[in-house]
Amino acid sequence: MASGSIKDFLPGEFIFSLGEYMQTCAHIELWSAALITCLRAPQPNSKEWFEDYCAARKLATSDLLRRLRGSNEYAEAYGFSSDLLALCDWLDQFKGNRHIAAHGAFFGSPNGFLRVEYVQNLGTRKAPSYQPTRTAITKELVDEAVQDARRIHLIVLDMIEKIEKGLTTKIVRTIIPIVEHPPTTQLP
Repeated sequence: MASGSIKDFLPGEFIFSLGEYMQTCAHIELWSAALITCLRAPQPNSKEWFEDYCAARKLATSDLLRRLRGSNEYAEAYGFSSDLLALCDWLDQFKGNRHIAAHGAFFGSPNGFLRVEYVQNLGTRKAPSYQPTRTAITKELVDEAVQDARRIHLIVLDMIEKIEKGLTTKIVRTIIPIVEHPPTTQLP
């Protein structure tokens, strides 16, 4: 009898790759919000900077992309405006992959065949037009998506570093406070 765990239905390697892809996308979104904020105010040392960053972090994907694209004029001063527009085009073209990875339900078979069931809205919020999508997923498609996400993640980090060398470290120190972790074992 199955334990009810997703591990019973999907190969472990796929689950790991899906998790890596999702976390890489989450980091791309985090760093995109930081990039938007830093292009307007490069120093993450004020309450206003942090509030602007948090507001960007909570944007819907389409709104985040719109704000990122709108930051292009600020990127000219740092020499990567055309690269930023190319990045925005790529993110816009492939945002569906991220949505499928986040909201799709994946199924596997004993012979390794994978498929996903996903419902997308081709209409608007006020006038939805739902379209179910059921498609085959191959290891090659997953590997390609993971590699692409890794590449984009590095591009966004590089753009931030073009604003100021070491800026990514300053951002991390601002957005991720040091916390005390609970002990995992008791020492005598």
